[in-house]
Amino acid sequence: MNFIKKIWSSIMDPNINPLSNITNLKVRHMVMQILAFMWSGVFSLYIVDSIFVFGITSIAHVLFIAAIFITAFVFNTAKNRPQIYDLKSFRGKDGEHD
Repeated sequence: MNFIKKIWSSIMDPNINPLSNITNLKVRHMVMQILAFMWSGVFSLYIVDSIFVFGITSIAHVLFIAAIFITAFVFNTAKNRPQIYDLKSFRGKDGEHD
């Protein structure tokens, strides 16, 4: 099982795979998105022979990867700059914290 996890991480974890050499996180994310589109297209056309399935899997990949990055960004911000969540826009109508 550890072997499978190691192979998975070497491909899918951008902190371990060769994309970790790209220091700009936005560029690294874009490259991962392009690869996700490519692979979803390959599997869709290979398995089902359908452009329709490619569209669905592309959208699913974008949503899944975006959700991972948004979660990582929120966690990172909460860890390194928690005061950003103490802005007035996060307060109640009376100006107090809930």
